[in-house]
Amino acid sequence: MVKIALFGIIASILTLKIKSIRPEYSLVIGLVSSLFLAIYALDEMGKIIDLFGSIESYSGIPGTYIQILLKLVGISFLCEFASNICKDAGQATMAKQVEMAGKLSILVVSLPILQSLLTTLERLMG
Repeated sequence: MVKIALFGIIASILTLKIKSIRPEYSLVIGLVSSLFLAIYALDEMGKIIDLFGSIESYSGIPGTYIQILLKLVGISFLCEFASNICKDAGQATMAKQVEMAGKLSILVVSLPILQSLLTTLERLMG
């Protein structure tokens, strides 16, 4: 983790230094650095997926709920990544639109869980 933090700090400093000389290169360096960090995060995500597989087998929670949870986390990470890239490029309005689309996507993906909850409540209430 220390290496990743140092990489992020160095990339940020390099981006700031180059921004005053060649702003277009600054954006490219920021984008490439961000992609590198995202790839590292996705590699770490494999460990989390394995953990959720273990939780699923021990708890008896249906696999569809675990899949939905992982999709929600993935959408959240992807939208935050894209939003931050837009902000770095000076496109704050675009960043807000990406965030809004992400929130709507999260709502749509989570609808089966809400439907299941309502069905359970209906059965309990008779």
